[in-house]
Amino acid sequence: MFMLMQPKKVGFVVFVLLFFFQSIPKTPALGVDFIEKAHFNEDGSGLFSIEVDLTKAGTVLSIIKCLNLNTSCKLIKSIGYKSLHNAEECLKSIADISQVGMRYDEKKLKFELSFNFHTIKALNKAMRKINKGLDPPKITYFSLQDGLFVRQDMNGIAKKVLFYQEYDNCLVKSLDLACFFKQTTYTTIYTFPKEIKDCSNPLSELTKNKKTIRIRHDVFAPDQIEDSIGNRIHFIQ
Repeated sequence: MFMLMQPKKVGFVVFVLLFFFQSIPKTPALGVDFIEKAHFNEDGSGLFSIEVDLTKAGTVLSIIKCLNLNTSCKLIKSIGYKSLHNAEECLKSIADISQVGMRYDEKKLKFELSFNFHTIKALNKAMRKINKGLDPPKITYFSLQDGLFVRQDMNGIAKKVLFYQEYDNCLVKSLDLACFFKQTTYTTIYTFPKEIKDCSNPLSELTKNKKTIRIRHDVFAPDQIEDSIGNRIHFIQ
């Protein structure tokens, strides 16, 4: 049986495992899938959720668990669970935000933060809490008026990850995060009460009824590294 290891040794072994998976060409690519969903009503209220799917990192997490390192849960939380859980508590204090909930499926390696928003202004406040430290404090992520919907993305997901690598002081700084997370995706799925006339993001996909729009951004794909999830959408009046 494996003996429990000291925290410093645990951190080093986790680092070695990550480096191992990054270095072998035939190893299945790793990454994290982020899925942002929003359903907007005519009056500007709606439902928002963001899901973090760690399925692609399942192999590494399974090895860590088998080695009895007692850190697989800590690693999962470090990737995003802790920040979303902290955001969950903050969102409960925002006016016009309700039904805040956090769901974690350990078997499927997925966790999701969801809430109802009663105004676009409240949704923006909630997003600032979720992305605290990543974007300008007064950024307007969403606007919806006069037949125009705007989703703003200031820095881009890839740039945020590279920014984290540059200024982080832990072992992960030694990794090439763009390589380690090369299969990372960020998907947005927005549903509106009116039909969509046109949109600005070339990655956009419309459903048949033209009321739901989807963007799947392969964050580190060579042809998408400069792209983002930002979009400008006009509706049929």
